Amino acid sequence: MMDVRVRVLLLCCLAGHASALPDTIRIGGLFHPNDVYQENVFKHAIHDVNSNRHILSRSNLSGQIEKVSPQDSFHASKRVCSLLRLGVAAVFGPQSAQISSHVQSICDTMEIPHLETRWDYKLRRESCLVNLYPHPTVLSKAYLDLVKKWGWKSFTIIYESNEGLVRLQELLKARNAALSAYPITIRQLGSGRDHRPLLKQIKNSAESHIVLDCSTDKIYDVLKQAQQIGMMSDYHSYLITSLDLHTIDLDEFKYGGTNITGFRLINPDTPMVQRVLKQWGENFTVMSTETALIYDAVHLFARALHDLDSSQKIDIKPLSCDASDTWPHGYSLINYMKIVEISGLTSVIKFDNQGFRTDFELDVVEVNKEGLSKIGTWNSTQGINFTRSFVEAYSNIVDNLHNKTLVVTLILSSPYTMRRESSQKLVGNDQFEGYAIDLIYEISKLLGFNYTLKLVPDGRYGSYNEDTKEWDGMMGELLQQVRYVKQLARS
Repeated sequence: MMDVRVRVLLLCCLAGHASALPDTIRIGGLFHPNDVYQENVFKHAIHDVNSNRHILSRSNLSGQIEKVSPQDSFHASKRVCSLLRLGVAAVFGPQSAQISSHVQSICDTMEIPHLETRWDYKLRRESCLVNLYPHPTVLSKAYLDLVKKWGWKSFTIIYESNEGLVRLQELLKARNAALSAYPITIRQLGSGRDHRPLLKQIKNSAESHIVLDCSTDKIYDVLKQAQQIGMMSDYHSYLITSLDLHTIDLDEFKYGGTNITGFRLINPDTPMVQRVLKQWGENFTVMSTETALIYDAVHLFARALHDLDSSQKIDIKPLSCDASDTWPHGYSLINYMKIVEISGLTSVIKFDNQGFRTDFELDVVEVNKEGLSKIGTWNSTQGINFTRSFVEAYSNIVDNLHNKTLVVTLILSSPYTMRRESSQKLVGNDQFEGYAIDLIYEISKLLGFNYTLKLVPDGRYGSYNEDTKEWDGMMGELLQQVRYVKQLARS
C-alpha cells in the first residue's frame, strides 16, 4: 500500500512539473516601423515552433511586437518596459545599434534574455545577451584566409564606416606584419551616391585587388560605377565582405570575367532553407542573413526553454522597470541558450564558453556565367577549402579567355624571345620569334584567345622602389596591364 502511495505522489509531482510552463509564453519583438519583412519572419518562426510539438509540447509562443524608431532610444526603452509588464520571457531585436544598447541595459537589469541577430562590433557580450551573428574577429579571419589563399601581395580596402575597419581588423593587422612589405591602401566611401571619383583614384594607382566593405544596398552601385570607368576587367578581383551578396542581382557582371567573390552564412540550396521559403510563400524569395538569424533565434530560445523546463520549475511573471524584482530564471535560460546546439537556417548554431558564435562554416561564392556559385567553404579550424574540381576550374578559365585579347609583356632573351630577322619591315607580333613565342601561339590556338606582344621599355625584370611604392621593369608592366588593355581598345 505504501509503494502505491509513493508512486502516486511521484506521478503527481512529475505531472505538476511537466505543466510548469504556462499555456502561452510571451516573447517580445522590437522592429523598425518599415521593417515588415523581419516582423513577418518573426511571426513565421513562432508559428513553426508552435507547430512542432517536440519542442514546447504543452505551450505556445505568442509574439508581442513593438515598433521602435532606429534613433528613438527613449521610446524604445518605454516599449521594453511595456513588454516586461506583459510578462515576456525574452526580447528579440532591435536591429539598430543606437538603441540596442538601451534595450540591453534594461534586459540586464531585469535579468531577461536579449537575443540579437545583427552584426555587433563589440568584442564582449553582456550578461543577458545572446547574439547569433558570427563573432567579428572570427569573420575577419575568414577574409584574411581568403586573401592569403589567393596570394594577394597588395590590395585596396574600400570601407564605408568605422565599423567596417573592425570587420577588417585581421587584414589591417596583416598590413603591419607579414604583408608589410607590400602596399595596402585604405580608402573610405563618401556619403554621396557618386563613387566614381574615388574609384578613378584606385584605377590610376593600377591596383586590381579590391576589398569592398559597405552596406548591402550600396554594393551594386559601387560595382556598377566601377564597371562604368573600366574597373571590371579580367584583371580585377573583388572580395565583398557582406554575407548578403546572394541577395543582390549580379546578372550585369556575369560575363565580364571579373573575379567577384564573397561569403555567405546561408546555403539557399539546402532542403531546410528551401522548405522554409516554400512555407513562407511567394513574398519570401530571397533570404538575408539577419532574416535567417531571426528565425534561428526563436528556435534557439524555444529549445533552450524546453531543456531548462526539464530540469527545474519555471515561473514566468510580469516585471516592472520601476521595481527591484528580477526574473529568477533569466540567467539559467541564457546559460542554456549558450550550451544548446541546434541546426538552423544558418547551419549549426552553437556558442563558445564566452557566448560567442565562433564555430561556424561559411560558403565561398563567386560570380560566374551561371550566376553566384559555391566554389568552397571556410571554417575557423581548417580555413579555406576550395571544392571546385579541376575540370570546373579549367572550364571556367577557358570560357573567360575565349575571344579575349591579352597583352603579353616580354623581355628579349635568346632563344626564348628574340627579334625576327627579315629583309622586310615587320610589325606587331611578327617582329618576334623563339621558343616562348611559339608556346604562346600554340596555347592561344588551344584556348581560343588573341594576344599582343609588347616589349618592356627598360628591358628590366623589375624591382620595388620603397620610396615611390612602385615597381619598374616587367613587374611594373604587369601592374599596369589594365591601362594597356584600355589603350588597345582605343586603338
